[in-house]
Amino acid sequence: MSRLRYLNPFKIRSFVHDVRRATAGGGPRRLRLVRLGEPRGLIVPAAEVDFEIEAMDGSVNRFRTAVPVPWPAAWTYRLSRKLGIPLVSDIDHDKLGFSLPVPRLGR
Repeated sequence: MSRLRYLNPFKIRSFVHDVRRATAGGGPRRLRLVRLGEPRGLIVPAAEVDFEIEAMDGSVNRFRTAVPVPWPAAWTYRLSRKLGIPLVSDIDHDKLGFSLPVPRLGR
């Protein structure tokens, strides 16, 4: 997967396709973060994010994209992992996830 896929101006067609896929089925009902990857990259670090959008009709669309991470946060995270600091070293990225309902006007 290319880094920062949605920020690349040459990938606008892919972005529009994914937006249409996310809004199909009556609009989004719930957003769920499935996995948050480790930051990668030296100068412009980015983390891969897997998320799902549940539509009003019950269909689920899964997306994977790269999100930029601030340089100090990425390097602090890397240094903490390397030194074995307990709170950071114990994070399991596959189990990190949460779900949020999408607020709707007129409910």
